[in-house]
Amino acid sequence: MERTIYGEFADFYDELMQDAPYDEWMRLFHETLERELGNQTDVRSRFKVADLGCGTGTISIRLLEEGYQVFAVDLSEEMLTRAQAKLPHPTPFLRFLQQDLRRLLLPEKVDCALSFCDSLNYLLEETDLLQAFRSVRSQLQPGGFFLFDMHTPFKLREELGQQTFYDVRDDVAYIWQSQFDPVRCQVEYDVTFFAQVEDELYRRFQETHWQRAYPKEVIMRLLREAGFAHVEIGADFCWEEPSETALRYFILAK
Repeated sequence: MERTIYGEFADFYDELMQDAPYDEWMRLFHETLERELGNQTDVRSRFKVADLGCGTGTISIRLLEEGYQVFAVDLSEEMLTRAQAKLPHPTPFLRFLQQDLRRLLLPEKVDCALSFCDSLNYLLEETDLLQAFRSVRSQLQPGGFFLFDMHTPFKLREELGQQTFYDVRDDVAYIWQSQFDPVRCQVEYDVTFFAQVEDELYRRFQETHWQRAYPKEVIMRLLREAGFAHVEIGADFCWEEPSETALRYFILAK
């Protein structure tokens, strides 16, 4: 069953993500690119990148501004609409595509696929994750690589599960309640928003999100099953072996 998420939430996503580590995600991409390509200084003019689960396009637009050709992919039409609105004018070097990562089909094969901000944790079955990995691999050029992150089981179990978060701002407030399923290592998030529409009038709406975390051994096995020959894993924005308390895996697959 397909679930619609990031619908009305899209209108407030950027405001609520102001503290997200975009600079760190970009740093990791640059370091990986330099390591993989060495001193090929002319690469940006012809390097094609797919930003998978692009959301409102913050990373996609940064990549465009740095000279890359970008395909920005997301399942949410509302998030893509917000992303497109950030561009002062359309450009053939940044194309927005509404697609399911399990059935990815880009206009051209790319040199690199990125997926940051735990987008892949929204795939709730191993078969879904395997299908997405196979789909991404099919859209890479020979020698291309896939760089992505995922929440760890520790983070879902210890930090995000069975918690209530809230935030109150001038024009929007939200309550984020989560329930953790220890058998599946899965969290259900019920998010209730109160958005200001007039001076003292607020509109209430709700979304439910689900994320699942997978052990690193499962992720690496599925990547190899999908046909990736080299898989490297780190955590928390570095390439050291993940500890038991790591919060976010980073994976490079080639």
